[in-house]
Amino acid sequence: MATRISVSLTLAALMAVSTPAQDARSVLQAAARTMGVENMRSIQYTGTGWQGMVGQNFTPDLDWPRVDLTSYTRTIDFDTMSSREEYVRAQGNNLPRGGGAGFPFLMPQKVVNFVSGTYAWTLNAQGQPVAQPEAAELRQIEILTTPYGFLKGATAPGANPTMVTRREYDQRVTVVSFVALGKYRINGTINAQNMVQRTQTWIPNPVVGDLYYENVYTNYRSVNGVQVPRFHQHQDYDDGGTPPVVSGGDHGFGLETISNAQLNVANAGIAVPDNVRTAKPQPVRVETQKLGEGLYLLAGGSHNSVAVEFNDHIAVIEAPLNEERSIAVINEVYRLMPNKEIRYVVNTHHHWDHLGGIRTYVHEGATVVTHEGNKPYYQEVLRARPWVLQPDRFALQPPEEWSEGYIFETVREKYVLTDGSRVVELHNIQGLPHAGGMLMAYIPREKIVVQADLYNAAATAPNANARAFQANLQRLKLDVATIVGIHGSPAPMSQFQGLVNKTQ
Repeated sequence: MATRISVSLTLAALMAVSTPAQDARSVLQAAARTMGVENMRSIQYTGTGWQGMVGQNFTPDLDWPRVDLTSYTRTIDFDTMSSREEYVRAQGNNLPRGGGAGFPFLMPQKVVNFVSGTYAWTLNAQGQPVAQPEAAELRQIEILTTPYGFLKGATAPGANPTMVTRREYDQRVTVVSFVALGKYRINGTINAQNMVQRTQTWIPNPVVGDLYYENVYTNYRSVNGVQVPRFHQHQDYDDGGTPPVVSGGDHGFGLETISNAQLNVANAGIAVPDNVRTAKPQPVRVETQKLGEGLYLLAGGSHNSVAVEFNDHIAVIEAPLNEERSIAVINEVYRLMPNKEIRYVVNTHHHWDHLGGIRTYVHEGATVVTHEGNKPYYQEVLRARPWVLQPDRFALQPPEEWSEGYIFETVREKYVLTDGSRVVELHNIQGLPHAGGMLMAYIPREKIVVQADLYNAAATAPNANARAFQANLQRLKLDVATIVGIHGSPAPMSQFQGLVNKTQ
């Protein structure tokens, strides 16, 4: 009797799953027919639009800064889950504020990105493949959140799609869901006209945790028998409807016009280059350079940190990239100064590549020193999100002080860290086009200035950020011998002066 009940329950459970899956497949098949992609194995589409520089807004309450995509082509082969994305981006008439390295763009920039299964790469300026193993999952998700990739992914063997219906945009819609790569739930909204209206998922991010990733598809029209929409992408939530706006960045990508589309293009599959196939993720390296007594540059990657020793504690300037980088730097700091705790972490500015490791320092017990304009963003965004996809130490063992808001020291124009002997001055940089609320650190004993994104020793021509940096050094009358960058190697002040004094 017990066996019969068990079997009955199992069959009931299977029926409960298979029925919505079958209904979902019918909805997906109807959408594929309407959109002209019922027999699709590959697709290529070309257009123009824009790109948001995600995580690089001028201040946290503004949207991601945009550049124009003067040309854009994506070719997707669904049999091999491969994609070639090629575009040219230019500054255009967009406001040239914020942004990371090379932004704003003085010249058009060509980008070619690839993925094939678990392999991802790009092409460098010489056209040679450069492996990007950490990008493979995201680029597969990019395929599956296109309207065409969603239909293919949701009907693939083993996808087991489910569905619900609801009212949205004044009509009844069907939301179909499936789980990709074993962990990413991808939802697709199919409207009453059998068009994919929206796709959404969440991806791991070292600043905000599970980052909301949404594509909205509107204004469909037929091109070569294929229904093509206007693409409009959000990365992160738009909280503009709840003033005051704390986190304004959300618009990540858009194709305004698709001029051509073609199904089942020849040679859509992509061969993986040998150097990409054999590439391995590089371990985090921390290379230490002594800048003075109790003063260390912690380099070894694309971003640096600086550790300063005080009588009974340590301050670290900058916590970039992610938790993995921060853990490696913290371990090196304690190796260098084993009997002292990290009491402060100084944050130069809010751009995500400079902010991604800060949660690790807060978990370690450090107080964040940042510009006063950043505090609402750090409080209400960094702590308020789910961290399920890739939880960090802070998510797994959260310190209560973060939610209480006790772990900030803020700077308006000047802030001094000192024990009576060692002094670190923090100054707000005025008139800077790169980011509002940017701090630099001046260490008088060694006559060192630590700065981010304003000057790189490898630079061959001055830009607006370098000139603003020079103006602030003059305004503050700082006696500087060496400039230490969060990017690149330390450089003598004379080298920087030679650069900014160049005539155009």
